[in-house]
Amino acid sequence: MALTDNYLRKTSLKKNELNLVFKYNVSKVKHFTIKKNGLTKHIYDIQNTALPNTINITQFKAQGVKAFRIGQYSKEVIRVVIESINSMEGIFKIKGRKLTLMLPSSLDKKSKKIKKTKTKQYDYNPARKYQTIFLDAGHGGRDIGASSTFVREKDLTLTMTLKLKNILKKMGYRVLLTRDRDKFMNLKQRTDYVYRRKGSIFISIHANAAPRKKTKGVRYEGMEVFYLSLKNSKRIRNKRAIYRGRKVYSKSAYRKMVSSWKFSESKKLANLVHYNILSHVGRQYKIYDKGIKRKDFWVLLATKIPSILVETGYLTNKNEVKKLKNSDYQTRLMEGIARGINSYYGL
Repeated sequence: MALTDNYLRKTSLKKNELNLVFKYNVSKVKHFTIKKNGLTKHIYDIQNTALPNTINITQFKAQGVKAFRIGQYSKEVIRVVIESINSMEGIFKIKGRKLTLMLPSSLDKKSKKIKKTKTKQYDYNPARKYQTIFLDAGHGGRDIGASSTFVREKDLTLTMTLKLKNILKKMGYRVLLTRDRDKFMNLKQRTDYVYRRKGSIFISIHANAAPRKKTKGVRYEGMEVFYLSLKNSKRIRNKRAIYRGRKVYSKSAYRKMVSSWKFSESKKLANLVHYNILSHVGRQYKIYDKGIKRKDFWVLLATKIPSILVETGYLTNKNEVKKLKNSDYQTRLMEGIARGINSYYGL
């Protein structure tokens, strides 16, 4: 079945580390988790490798682990599954031909190093308290947004937005949310909330979906960042913002919404957030880039501060659903946004 000659040569369990040694160097490993019935299944897909019939790991036993499994998942991928009872981070190390999977109790010795890394990542800067950031979790309540069999956009955006809030607060920023629970808010309620308060920037978090009538040649996968465009806008009449056919903001308010300063700063923010998401997430996960785009979304128009909208991925794409359900992947996405915000302010 296998189409590669990089065979697994031997396995060992030593000091709560599962070691796998291959014929040639290991190129890439994808990790994700599935939680079910009180267990967490840590799944490792080892790319470009093959499994001989003579090797098995089901006989191994380790503290905090219910079972080990291994199999040839596809023609060039070995899949290792570790059913964890205790908490484990899914940390792995690649050193040439050797792949080491860290098991639950082995994390205790390394917990100090891990905590130091996280603390450094979210370094506090008192200067950031002067910047107020508005975060908008897309959809909510009766408006579920896009969905897949396992994920609804309204739940996903709220989870990620709350993660981003916690990251930014640890960095020292002041953060306000349009919603902090499963609550319906129409678009005008969201922008009214932002417009009536003093703030620095506005970021709306969403997940995408492919249209029912798909366009041939278009790839419905990936992350993209939007900022405001007024081209072909149906939301403007006589220099006033139009919501559901009604003029809802004054001419003076409209001038602030479409100021050249807002356009240039929104573009700057979009570029920095886009770059930092790709660079940060891409260190551990494969992420497809759909680029920076412009659109006349209401939440981008009806604010007077720099505003962007982040589409984190497609819920109609099975591969992206797996990643978007992964808590670590969500955290990395939000850390990427936070890094972009730091770059924007130069802090």
